[in-house]
Formats: sequence, structure tokens, C-alpha cells
Amino acid sequence: MTDQPQEPEPHHGVPVFVFVAALLVVAIVTGSVVWAVRVRTAGPAPVSQPVLLPPTSTVSVAPTSPASAVPTASAAPTAATPTPPPLPTPASGVFPAIITHMSWSAKSGYRIVADYVQVLTGEAAADAATAHGDESPPPNDYYILNESAKLRTLALAKTPSITVLGWEGADSTAKQLLSAGQFFDVMPGGANTQEPWSTAYYHLTVKSGTITRIEQIYFP
Repeated sequence: MTDQPQEPEPHHGVPVFVFVAALLVVAIVTGSVVWAVRVRTAGPAPVSQPVLLPPTSTVSVAPTSPASAVPTASAAPTAATPTPPPLPTPASGVFPAIITHMSWSAKSGYRIVADYVQVLTGEAAADAATAHGDESPPPNDYYILNESAKLRTLALAKTPSITVLGWEGADSTAKQLLSAGQFFDVMPGGANTQEPWSTAYYHLTVKSGTITRIEQIYFP
């Protein structure tokens, strides 16, 4: 042993790079902790919501066919004036009637207004008389029934056959042919109306609305 003081053994310190690395680790850990605390405190970040635009309504229009198209005012049909139907032509045939009026004009000739009746005989006459509260069976076995007030205006042919009974005081069964002028003179509307013929019943032969034959009916 010597009496010289011994120098202390050199002390080996921590290398600098280790110290720097430790500081870096501490800084990273500290930053991570701070970040975690902030995130937990602030809560989850708001999620951006998509902006919703109002829906656009789409109307599907069905194709319009020409038949279902609404016409415009100019295309609207105008109501046509209805044409009146033609007047019916009186039926042709032989009809018992009373002549209510007769006329003449240069343009139309003779015109006769007739009221058709029914001349019933036998059982039909008795039934009709009973139904109307008259004597049944009716006297002389005939009954005149007139249930329609319809009047018919008929033309008289230019050359008609006109037969009357008891002309100029003759027997009531005697037949006499008259001209249209002679017959018109004694009928309602004529210049010399006479009751034996103006109120008599006649068989009128009608063809297409024209009287071709007039024959007085004999009643006993």
C-alpha cells in the first residue's frame, strides 16, 4: 500500500442517445394519453348527415287515344235541327164515316174532313150497346160506335164516284149519282147544306189519302 491518494474510478454515465430516446417515448405516451382524454371528453365526432332534397314527384301520363281525347270548343259538334218526320199517309180501304166539312179551292180542289166510325151489327152491336148503356140488342140490329174524335182531311179525286139516297124526294132506297159540285153544295161547308145528306153516314173508299168513291149507307 502506498500513501498516494487513489484517483476515483471513472463513473460511466448514461449515453446521451438513450436519454433522448427516453424523452421521445415519454412525449409520445404523454401525447397519446392527452389525445385519448380529449376524445373521450368530447364524445364521438358528429357524423355528417347527407342533405336530403325534396323528392321530385313524377306523374306518369298515359297516352291519350284519339277516341278519348277531349274535343276543343271549335271541334265540338253542333246540334243539327231535327227534321220532322213526314206525315203518315192515311190507310187505304173502305171506311164508314160522317163528313163534318167539305171545301174547295182552285189550288187544292175538293177537300173532305171525315170522322171515321164503326157500324156494328149482330152480337157485336148488342155487346157495344150494352157496354154503353143503350138498348140491347139495338133497334134494326145495327149500332154506330164512335170512340175517337180524330178527324182526317182527305182529298177528293177529280172524277170520284158519289152515290146518295133519296135524291130530290125519291125513295130512301133509291140511289143517285152526283157530281162533286152537286155533292159539295148540300154538304157542311157548301152553299145549300141539306140535312138528309149533311148528317148521313157514308162508306169512303180511300186510296193513298184520296177519296175515289163515296156511297151513302142505308139504315132501315
